[in-house]
Amino acid sequence: MSADTTGRRDISRRKMIIGLAVGGTVVLSELYVPQRSVARISEAGFERLVPTTLGPWHYLTESGLVLPPEDQLSRTLYEQLLTRVYAENGSDDESVMLVLAYSSVQEGRLQVHRPEVCYPAAGFSIIENTAQEIPITKDFAIPVRLLTADRGARREYVVYWTRVGDSMPVRWFDQRLMMAKANLQGSIPDGLLARASIIGTDRDAAFATLTRFVQTMVASTGKQGRAMLIGPH
Repeated sequence: MSADTTGRRDISRRKMIIGLAVGGTVVLSELYVPQRSVARISEAGFERLVPTTLGPWHYLTESGLVLPPEDQLSRTLYEQLLTRVYAENGSDDESVMLVLAYSSVQEGRLQVHRPEVCYPAAGFSIIENTAQEIPITKDFAIPVRLLTADRGARREYVVYWTRVGDSMPVRWFDQRLMMAKANLQGSIPDGLLARASIIGTDRDAAFATLTRFVQTMVASTGKQGRAMLIGPH
């Protein structure tokens, strides 16, 4: 066998190996393209998940809440945004302001709605930001963040949490990590940011009321609403 023939066979063999490697990479990439884990939900369907009456709290209005600046970018970051003010026992003395921002495809951009971003954008200073838990059952508590936001004449006490798929990340880093793990498992999780707040001057009383409100809301939303708020917990 001539050297030329042997050389041509070696080149052909290398080409075949390279071709198989490239083909295998394409197949693997197709197999591991993350797919959305849940279907989209309509605006009406999303609003029905949270009743207008939550124990002693009743729907009052939709106005007066601190929200991210409305622009073309912010409108692309979520599919549903529910904003409500609830009054307890018909009194608006300690009204609870609720914001739920949701996307069925969580791609790492829900942080735009985190209170640490939207409150300073509205002229507030964040003077407290601590991790806490709100007990729901004997086996589960929602990991939340407690914020105190101040703008001189208005002080607002805030409780919020995020859900990414079945996880409840407290920090932005944890949120990204959980999204990456879901992607590696072949899915794109949905994402929710839930925020409840009160305007007032008594920190301890405000957070006690917010704790009761969150516990009542989770207990009052039914199976689908509970899954939206806290996943399978």
